[in-house]
Amino acid sequence: MADHYNLYPLKHFAATVAQCMDFVLPESYAPAISWVSNILKDKMGGSADRAVLYHADAVGQYIWQKYPSLLAPVYRHTTMAVPFLSTVESVTPVAHASMYTGVDPEVHGIRTYVRPQLTCDTLYDQLIKAGKRVAIVAQEDSTFVHIFKGRELDMFEMKSSLDTQEKAMELIAMDCYDLISIHVFNYDSASHSHGPESKQALNALSFEAEGFARIAETIKENYKDHRTLLTYSPDHGQHLTEGGNGSHGSKMIEDMNILHFFGVIN
Repeated sequence: MADHYNLYPLKHFAATVAQCMDFVLPESYAPAISWVSNILKDKMGGSADRAVLYHADAVGQYIWQKYPSLLAPVYRHTTMAVPFLSTVESVTPVAHASMYTGVDPEVHGIRTYVRPQLTCDTLYDQLIKAGKRVAIVAQEDSTFVHIFKGRELDMFEMKSSLDTQEKAMELIAMDCYDLISIHVFNYDSASHSHGPESKQALNALSFEAEGFARIAETIKENYKDHRTLLTYSPDHGQHLTEGGNGSHGSKMIEDMNILHFFGVIN
């Protein structure tokens, strides 16, 4: 059977998260994937009052297909894998903007690798208006730091993936945020330099998956009085170039097809 594109565009991510939290977004957002949120809420025994969204950059679906054991730490703490389709262009600012605004690139305005501050409505803005506390924890010079700045949320810019993971665990232990977004990109960087299936890239993939598991264990220890939605949510994939490096931004299946893993902890 020929390769085909995944069903769900990334713009459905925001409303799916919101529906898990029994939070209604404006009609401008693409609708939630209701069967996903219904299963997760059933497993939680209600709606989530905490969400931790872990974004490991550039992990394509084919990497999961070829090296499934490297993501074992993710499976341990999640319930389902949902096939998502990245944006055109399949680059980080475009993809994450669509993920959090619930609209296509033509609407939110980021269509190539540029990182302006988003002026349109985001999931963060809706949560903040409702009195929720939001934090972003990201590696230094992350796209999140640029496109989501200027909002009344707490932004933590860390020097490394390890620092990012540890800061996220520190914030979880404080138990004062309703939603935490985490962005790491060691795999993306290693793939660009050495190729998406290189030893360096796969080691980075494994490290980020293990970091996800550490964060999940921290949630179990510190959010005992909460129902928590936990996701592992890449933005796009990468393909191998003739020069042996990794690249993305195309409409290739390797760049476009990604899996999001959803889980609950309560």
